[in-house]
Amino acid sequence: MRVTILLLAAAMLVASCADTTPPPTVTPQGEDRYLIDPRTGYGAIAPEIDRRFEAAWRFAMTGNEMEARRRLAEIQNRDATFLPAMLAEALLDIQAGRLDSARAAIELALKRKPDYTAAQVYEAEIAVREQKTRLAYDLYREIAARPDAPPTANERIAQLQTTLYEQLFAAAQAAPDAEAIALLREALTFNPAAIEPRLLLARKLLLQRNFDESRRELDPILNTGEVDRPEVQELLAEIDVGRGRYQEAIARYDRLARRTREPRYAQRLEEVKEEWSMANMPPQYRAALDSIELTRADLAILLYWTVPSVRFATNLGAPPIAVDIEDVTGREEIIRAIAIGLYDVDPVTRRVSPYRVVTAERLARFLARLLTLRGAACARGLATDKALAACGVSDPLAAFAPDATVTGQDGAKLLAEIKGKL
Repeated sequence: MRVTILLLAAAMLVASCADTTPPPTVTPQGEDRYLIDPRTGYGAIAPEIDRRFEAAWRFAMTGNEMEARRRLAEIQNRDATFLPAMLAEALLDIQAGRLDSARAAIELALKRKPDYTAAQVYEAEIAVREQKTRLAYDLYREIAARPDAPPTANERIAQLQTTLYEQLFAAAQAAPDAEAIALLREALTFNPAAIEPRLLLARKLLLQRNFDESRRELDPILNTGEVDRPEVQELLAEIDVGRGRYQEAIARYDRLARRTREPRYAQRLEEVKEEWSMANMPPQYRAALDSIELTRADLAILLYWTVPSVRFATNLGAPPIAVDIEDVTGREEIIRAIAIGLYDVDPVTRRVSPYRVVTAERLARFLARLLTLRGAACARGLATDKALAACGVSDPLAAFAPDATVTGQDGAKLLAEIKGKL
């Protein structure tokens, strides 16, 4: 009997020691470090309850859920209104992935104490684990603004900012331009120093012809070492083109072509030069280019402004006077066509017929004659009707019937081929 009493006393002593001696302190690792002490923001706690809760809390942090819940139950039996115990149980549910159960406890705690910091953190942590990144970010921003905000709040905010930036940038790359622009702007609010989304945003704005906005988005890059990146210089060049600053764009593309040796930059350089030339063309050139049925006046205008050897021809004799071009648009260009011998003035009527439609057959003759008259090396010594083939110039008769009309665009393309032969 005495032995039984001694064993019972020893067991009671061990149990008493187990209840009064908390487990060793453990520093939370990984995601657990964001599940802060449930007492944070609760207020004053009676020493005896606090001692008991400290032990339960440490068991929870060491992963001993069974012992932690046993001790928490003892505390709640003593004081059913002690919210840190309820929140500690929610923590155990979060650790185990029982988020719905944890959420119910947290909502009840916040209902009873709306400014309860630890409960707000746990609410945010559930959002993190459910991958509701924006909600978690907004909740943590509110927590970080509190005077008793835990140090982990700003750390978590930084992580969430990175995640939001990456999500928004990824979504923007697969979205239509208008939606992508909004996503990229938002992504940059979370990472203003990021280069790639800023370049993509500037490119999207450029495609929308928002040249000024595109340029403003590049401003933060221009005072950094990234300014010399080919992508940045290319965007700046295209913005210059869009603003009509062709000389600046040409200078940028010229540097790019020489520095990178990439053929596409050299090709774009030539295209911009052509655009600049087009932008400086007189109104009559645009009208001739847009003509549906090419006339002799239209052809003379296109010839003059497309082929430099015609525009800057020297040592030309005085052309015969044509009486029907006095008030015709392109009068000077027609006179040049007469002077080089392309157009004949009727010796009787003194007319050149500027409004006569140029058919495909007549255009072929004019082009072949031009090659011969201006001394193209490829046509030297050949009959006029052989000149186009010998010089590799497209024959209009290969694409049109002899009596078919041609457009100003058709004529301009053929004259561009002639330009390279003279």
